[in-house]
Amino acid sequence: MSSEIQPSTAAKSAPQAIDVGRLEKELAASWQSAGGAEESGVTRVCVLNLIIYATREEDRAQRDELLDVVTAHTPARALVLVADREATEAKLEAYVSPLCQEESRGGAKRVCGEQVTIEASGASVETAASALEPLVVPDVPVFLWWKDIPHGEDKLFNRLVELSDRVVIDSLVFDHPHEDMRQLARIIGTHRQYLLASDLNWGRLTSWRNLVASFWDVADYRTHLDAIDDVLIEYDAPDAAPDEIAAQALLLIGWMAAELKWQPTGEFAREGKSARWVLQAGEGRKINVEFRPAEDRHGCDGLIATLTLKTAATDAEFYVGVNEEWTKLETSAKIGDARSVGRVVTYEAKSEGERLSRELSMLSRDEVYERAVASAARLLEVLQKS
Repeated sequence: MSSEIQPSTAAKSAPQAIDVGRLEKELAASWQSAGGAEESGVTRVCVLNLIIYATREEDRAQRDELLDVVTAHTPARALVLVADREATEAKLEAYVSPLCQEESRGGAKRVCGEQVTIEASGASVETAASALEPLVVPDVPVFLWWKDIPHGEDKLFNRLVELSDRVVIDSLVFDHPHEDMRQLARIIGTHRQYLLASDLNWGRLTSWRNLVASFWDVADYRTHLDAIDDVLIEYDAPDAAPDEIAAQALLLIGWMAAELKWQPTGEFAREGKSARWVLQAGEGRKINVEFRPAEDRHGCDGLIATLTLKTAATDAEFYVGVNEEWTKLETSAKIGDARSVGRVVTYEAKSEGERLSRELSMLSRDEVYERAVASAARLLEVLQKS
C-alpha cells in the first residue's frame, strides 16, 4: 500500500467539517505520485464504496491488511472512519492514499482503488457521517463494514445504515451474545425497509448448513428426520461471556427452527452449564434443544464443535462435527445398529478480508439469515422471561 498524504485537519472547535475539495485534490495528486496515468501501468477503478467503522482500539496494521485483501478482488473507495468516543476533545482529521496491489507480472496494468481515513474523536464522532457522506462516489453501491457491535440507539450507526446499500457485521465478536443477538433482531426488524444485512459469522456457517441440509437429500433419512425429538449443539464458549451461548450456535438453531417451523413453547431450563429449550413442531411433537459448552480450544472462541440430531422412536442419530485438529467437518448417520460415515469436507479457515470480500459481491436481501436471527431472538426472549 502506498504511503499516505499528510492529513487535512479540520478546526478543533465545533461544528467540525472536512474540506472535501481539498481531499479530492490530494487524491488526484497521490495518483500522480503513484503513477496513476494510463501510460504508467496503473488504472484507477471504483466499483463500490466501502465504509469501514472501527474504534480507536482496532489494530491499524490488521485493518490495512484486510483492505489489501479486499481491494485485490474489488477495487473500491474505502472510507475508513476511526472513532474515539471517549475523548474529551472534538477532532476531525482526514488522510488519503491509493490502494494498489504489488506490481503485476507480464507488464499488465495494476488496478487500484483509493482510501480516505477519517479520524473522529469526542463530539465530532456524532457528526462524522455528515463529513463522510460527500466523499461517497455516486452511482456505485455503498457497503458498510461495522467493525463493532451494532446498537439501535447509536445515531452514527443509524445514519451510516441510511447511507448504505448493505451492512456487514460479525456476530462472532458479540461480547454479550444474548442481548446483542436480540438487539440485532430489533435493528433488522426496525430498519427492514432499507437495511440489507450480512454477517461474517453466518458465512462461517455455510458448510455447516450445507452438511445439515444434505441429510434431507437422502430419501431413506427423511422419515427419521421428520420425527426429530432431540437436538444437541456443543460449542466453544465465548471468552467474553463464558456463561452465554455463542452467537454462532444461536444462529444455527435459529436457522433450523425457522426453516423447519419449530416454535418455542416457553419451556426453558438450565442444567449445570447446559441450557435446554423445548420447541414445538406441528401438533403433538416436542423437541428438546440443548446447548452445551465443549472443551475450550485456543483460536476457536465462539465456534460450534458438534451438532447431533436424534429420533428416539426409530433410534436414529445424525451428526456433524469438527475433527480434533479443527481442520475438517465430518458427518455420520446411525439408524438402529447400522451406522454410515457421510461426507468429510475441509473446514473453512478464511481470513476476515476473504470473508468480507465474499459479502461485497452480494446486494440482494438474505431472508434466510434474517429469519434465523429473528428465530434465535425468540428463543432468547423465553430465556429472559424464565
